[in-house]
Amino acid sequence: MQQKESFLDIINEHLNSENTFLPVCDKSILCIQEEISKKKEPDLRVIEELIGRDPSLTAQVLRSANSAFYKGLTEVLTIRDALIRLGTGEISNIVKLLMLHKNFSSDDLFSRKVIDQLRKHSTGCAIGAQWLARQCHFDNLSDEAFIGGLLHDVGKLLLIAVAENLYQSDGRGLKPSNMLIDEVMENFHAEYGYLLLKNWNLPEKYCKIARKHHSEEIDPNDTLTTIIRLVNKACKKLGIGLSEDPSIVLAATPEANLLGLSEVFLAKLEIKLEDSLIMT
Repeated sequence: MQQKESFLDIINEHLNSENTFLPVCDKSILCIQEEISKKKEPDLRVIEELIGRDPSLTAQVLRSANSAFYKGLTEVLTIRDALIRLGTGEISNIVKLLMLHKNFSSDDLFSRKVIDQLRKHSTGCAIGAQWLARQCHFDNLSDEAFIGGLLHDVGKLLLIAVAENLYQSDGRGLKPSNMLIDEVMENFHAEYGYLLLKNWNLPEKYCKIARKHHSEEIDPNDTLTTIIRLVNKACKKLGIGLSEDPSIVLAATPEANLLGLSEVFLAKLEIKLEDSLIMT
């Protein structure tokens, strides 16, 4: 009797597949296509904002901009630079491809809920990290902090995408239990997120954030990851995402200590994160 593949085996297959797509918000890609299709010159600022609302779409655009075909002498680190390198025509092609695959939506209530919470968390982290970088006078890191916040949990989106693909493929209706998905997301999302971004040729700093945002050891020389780690904890404290832990004391975290942040400053960060919910 042939042994069945495990869920982890199937995830590894997707990591090495060029046809892996993450769940993307259908509203975002439809709005982008509408903007690009205007008879007059499309507004790149509008397109940049729409892409920046969705971690999966952001990852796909950066993936294309840093691909072997488009790769230049420098890495593309921001959405704005990706738009300049790719042009609106290629952005339109990316959007059409995502629409064709139609795995940006799900009929499964659990998957829809997880994806929605992940988007809220990623958007909160992105907005909070960019704000924190600027407030701490790391203006040169603000755009990268936004992208890092969007992409840090991309491994969880990958796991949901694999589970959905497994359910919809070949008509067998096989799907891991919600408990198994939760367990794999909790224990493996950082490593799988790192491997996915690495395979997609995204800049190393984003790969590192995906891998290190939960690690016990903290690199005092990596300000960008430190910012993401702190904002990630703040989101968890406020329940912006899949889990909530109001017992977290941000002022007592090593990240706040490294950045030299006071309780008053951290209270302002929490207010900024609560305001970010309006964006989602």
